[in-house]
Amino acid sequence: MPVRLLVDAHTFDENHQGIRTFLKGIYSTVTINNSNNLEIYLAANNIDNLKKEFKDQSNFKFIKLKYRNKYIRLLYELPKIITMYRFDYIHFNYYLPFFLNKKCKYIVTIHDVLFIDFPRYFPIKYRIINSFLFKRSAQKADILTTVSKYSADRIKKNFNLGNKKITVLPNAIGDNFKALRNKSDDKDYIKEKYGIDEFIIYVSRIEPRKNHFRLIKAYQKLKLWQNNICLVLIGKKSFKDDRLDHLIEKVNFESKGSVLEFNNVSNEDLVVFYNAAKLAVFPSLCEGFGIPPIESGALQTPTICSNSSAMKDFSFFEDNLFDARNEETIKTKIKESINKEHAPVFLKKISDEIRKKYNWENTANGLINLVLNDKG
Repeated sequence: MPVRLLVDAHTFDENHQGIRTFLKGIYSTVTINNSNNLEIYLAANNIDNLKKEFKDQSNFKFIKLKYRNKYIRLLYELPKIITMYRFDYIHFNYYLPFFLNKKCKYIVTIHDVLFIDFPRYFPIKYRIINSFLFKRSAQKADILTTVSKYSADRIKKNFNLGNKKITVLPNAIGDNFKALRNKSDDKDYIKEKYGIDEFIIYVSRIEPRKNHFRLIKAYQKLKLWQNNICLVLIGKKSFKDDRLDHLIEKVNFESKGSVLEFNNVSNEDLVVFYNAAKLAVFPSLCEGFGIPPIESGALQTPTICSNSSAMKDFSFFEDNLFDARNEETIKTKIKESINKEHAPVFLKKISDEIRKKYNWENTANGLINLVLNDKG
C-alpha cells in the first residue's frame, strides 16, 4: 500500500511567495522516482491552477477547499478532510490545524523565526500571534523541517525544543537557472524591451529588513548613473515606506530616472535580468534562507551578498560577502565589484557549487526519505 500524503497547498491561491516556490520545487520533483511508494494529494481552493502548476504529475490527486479564511481552514475544514481521507501524513508550512488526528503524522516546515530575532521589522500583532502558533507547530510536529541550518538553530533555541530533530530541506534553484545562457543575447533583450543598458540588480520584496534604503544611498553616493549604470529593483512592496519612497524620488531627480522599479516581472524575464546584470546585489539584513543570490550565482553573474543570518552559509561567495548594516561597506563593495574583472573560473566555481548543493532533487529526496523511512 502506498503512503498517503496530503499537502496543504492553499498558498497557490495567493500571490507568488517563498512557500509556493518551496512546495512547487519539492512536489514537482518528488514523484519522479517514488510514484509507486507515495500517493500525493494537494488541497487548495483553485484546483484548476494546481493542475496547471503540477501538469506533469498525472498521478497527483486534488482536493478542493471551500474556505479561504486561514482560521476556518485550520479549525474545521482541514481536520474534517484529514479524517475523511485517512491520510498517513500531512505536510503544512508554519501552521498546524487546531485539532490533530492521532491516526496520522504531521510534517511541518517552519522557514524562519526572524520575527523573534529581529522584532523591529515585524508588526507587534504578527509577532504575538505567530510566537504562539509557530511554537505549537514546532512542538507538536511529528517531522519538523526548515530550509537552512541557521533557521534550524534559531527555531530550536527560541522554542526550547531540546533534542528534537529538525531536518534541513534547503530551497533550491529552479530549472530556469540550471542552463547557462548567452549574456550578450540577454543584454540585447533587456535593452530592446526595457531600454536598459548596464545595470545593478536587486531582487527582493520591498520592506525595511531588505535594506533597500542603504543600497540606494550607496548608489547615490557613487553616482553610478554618471557611468550609465542603472539600479534595477525587482519585487513587490510589502510595506508602505515614505522614507524610502522619498529617497528614490530624490535620487531619480538627480540621476534623471536611473533607479528603476519593477513589481511584476515574469519568471522568464527575471532569468534574463539576472543574466544580463553587471552585478547582482543582495544586502538583506536577515533571511531564513535567501534565494536570489544563489539564482544569480548559478548564472555566473557577479554577485555580492550580505553575510548575516542564513546567508552565512553561502561561503562560496568568499570575499563577496559583506556586512550589510554599514552603508559605507555596501558602497565600497559595489565599487570594487563593478571596477574589477571577475575571473570566469571563480564565477564557474560558485555556479557549480550552487548547482550541486541547492537542487530540488536533493531536497525532494530528503523529504521522501523522512516519510518512507519514518520509524516513529
